[in-house]
Amino acid sequence: MTGSRPLLRTSLFLALILPLLGGLAISCSPVRYIMMTASPTGAGPVAEPPLEGLNNGLSGWLEHRPEIADQISETLYGAAPPDGETHINERTLIDAHAYHGAGRLELLTITIRLPNEGRGEIDLALITPNDADAPSPVILIPSDCGLQAQLERPDLPPNRNPVPSYCTPSGSWLEAYASSFFGEYVVSPPIEQILRRGYAVAAWHESDIAPDRSSLHDHTLLSLGLDPTEQDRPGVIGVWAWMMSRVADALLQDPDIDGERLSVMGHSRRAKAALLAGARDERFNAIIAHQSGTGGASLHRDNLGEPVSSITQNYPHWFVPAYAEYAEREEELPLDAHHLLALIAPRSVLLGNSWRDVWSDPAGAWRAAEAASPVWPLYGADGLNQTRLADMDVSGHLSYHIRPATHGVRAEDWDAFLAFMDAQDQEE
Repeated sequence: MTGSRPLLRTSLFLALILPLLGGLAISCSPVRYIMMTASPTGAGPVAEPPLEGLNNGLSGWLEHRPEIADQISETLYGAAPPDGETHINERTLIDAHAYHGAGRLELLTITIRLPNEGRGEIDLALITPNDADAPSPVILIPSDCGLQAQLERPDLPPNRNPVPSYCTPSGSWLEAYASSFFGEYVVSPPIEQILRRGYAVAAWHESDIAPDRSSLHDHTLLSLGLDPTEQDRPGVIGVWAWMMSRVADALLQDPDIDGERLSVMGHSRRAKAALLAGARDERFNAIIAHQSGTGGASLHRDNLGEPVSSITQNYPHWFVPAYAEYAEREEELPLDAHHLLALIAPRSVLLGNSWRDVWSDPAGAWRAAEAASPVWPLYGADGLNQTRLADMDVSGHLSYHIRPATHGVRAEDWDAFLAFMDAQDQEE
């Protein structure tokens, strides 16, 4: 019996450590970042360069704003594709009493026609609250795994294009661990909760037009009538932001949707696209950008989160080619994340994060919000009404939410998102 104890101890050790190693292996963050915790004060380098024109009031800011928008396109995301013409080809009722009777689920087939014979098609799921007595505000939520997985509805169309491997359930213990690691809502949002709070949901699979694969990006651009060899060609983040605006085109044709209350929620790489959509399209009155990281709300000059060298090497199709030239010399960038946030003013922005998601640099996003906040008062609106990361205050048009744990989407995130949305609706 004594001889079996070392084997038993070894087995128990492996049972404890292997799930942790498995979770770290599939995480998009290096191990050392997962073991770190973000600064509770948000302390770090000041956001540079400063926003120009603020000393001359709103007119001074508006004078410099177009130049900032151009620099963001040239340096980060590439030129926006043309708007094109958005048409709703088909509309099919899937379930009049979906999600325990909370909503009406419909499927809209959308076609976008662009110059130079460019074309795109989107399967858009629209769920509207059944108890609404007026047009509903709507939250746009793009999906990486497709409608069937996102909305947990096998009666929706299958994916047109490839999805990441984690989108196909295998039933393994490692997959179950990964699900708990990234949160219960990382793939599928709490649709019933959102509907019962009075919000419609518009969902689609971004890969309908722009798969998240470097090898397919040239084909994406060609299908839209764009030249992939142009230096200002959009990256996939720019195409996703453009898709958000095309979904807005379709929603504005729906009498059940309040066209003055269009919002978009994105997580991780989709949060980058949500911020860009908000900066370029003033029809979005609220942006929820959760854990957007580098190329999103976090400062490049912070030197703590994901560096430009890493993100451009691993995801060269996300951004304009010129962005990679700033690898190892982020301090030479002509602008930073606070410029992107400032372009969304005076509309509403919630930045979400978690204490252990240092790869997304929560403190850098906080300081970007602090630096951008003075633009909101120029329009007569409150910006950031918080003094600490941990004390979310939704009374301003710029808010910050942070929770324990790591990268992912959890129940407390959606509680914060909806509290923010409710506060913005009351403000209006």
